[in-house]
Amino acid sequence: MNQLKWNEKRFLFPLKADVRVIELGEKDASTENDYIRDLKGLISSSQEMYPGIDRWFKEKVIPGLRSSERIAYLGYENNRPIASAVLKRGAKSKICHLKIDQTFQDLYLGQMFFIQMTAEILHQAEQIHFTLPESLWASRSGFFESFGFMGVTKALRQYRSGDDELVCRAPISLVWSAALEKLPQLLKRFSVDGRTGDSSVLLSIKPKYAERILGGEKSIEIRKKFSKKWLGKKVVLYASRPISAVVGEATIASIVEGQPSEIWAHCAPGLGCSRSEYEEYAASCLRVSAIELCNVQRYQPAIPRAQMSDLVGRPLLPPQSYLELNCRKHGGWESAISLITMLDGSVGRQRAIEAMKSHEKP
Repeated sequence: MNQLKWNEKRFLFPLKADVRVIELGEKDASTENDYIRDLKGLISSSQEMYPGIDRWFKEKVIPGLRSSERIAYLGYENNRPIASAVLKRGAKSKICHLKIDQTFQDLYLGQMFFIQMTAEILHQAEQIHFTLPESLWASRSGFFESFGFMGVTKALRQYRSGDDELVCRAPISLVWSAALEKLPQLLKRFSVDGRTGDSSVLLSIKPKYAERILGGEKSIEIRKKFSKKWLGKKVVLYASRPISAVVGEATIASIVEGQPSEIWAHCAPGLGCSRSEYEEYAASCLRVSAIELCNVQRYQPAIPRAQMSDLVGRPLLPPQSYLELNCRKHGGWESAISLITMLDGSVGRQRAIEAMKSHEKP
């Protein structure tokens, strides 16, 4: 890696500190930089299995990246390339290539590649397909079936002798539904561009107070009850009506319980509200919890609940005070928050919004 520095690329989902996956596109193909050369090296290593794959890379992959018809992904362990993928966009999108070093094949990296590529084409594809050797289907059919690819047919084109090439197809809606089920647990293993998927709580806050938290004027939220099991956990901030949107995230730095008068005496500077506003909420309580927030990050722009509901394919009821994300009955919210993490960190906020808007009902 001598022409490009690591910090010039966005990392998608590190498996651990020394494993990184980056996205390659038009700029990389136009300059034919070190990343493209590494991608070519990994693809060329399948030459024996797929004769002519070098020509395919030169005549299809490079022009496709330059025109944005295709997108590629490249994984590294330290500086050693260990995984590659190529995706062709369109109404009938195709996973053209996916290869993971055998050492890393049992570490869920393949699932993250599948989910990432599905998210990439969600706003334009009706169907997704790929071809694979019959021997691979025989040994790994469970993996593909878990994403909704329930059957195969013989491909029109056979790439090598001795092993039939098969075609797998599935509606993008079916693949996406499977991806959403997997994503929350996978993001507990991975991070996306430095952000983890370990959110524990969705905290509902009035818009004016949410803005004060995001603006640094308020660092403490009050709740009538709040478990100390969430100390040190990440919390997602939801601005209630009329905003009705996820607006940011923070870490729970401390949780202090006490009588309302005690909490005011010790925490007033961080509450971001007047004494009368505080007493309107807390005066009738015997005890309250003061939740101190740190590492606050604003989502730019905010993500409306209606758009998230459409994208995960189920209604997301507005949280009342707060809700626990790692809970089966709140699975829709957990998938939605995991999705925000992945889209925001990997394909960029703008494309995340485009994907969500494309699922809005007219």
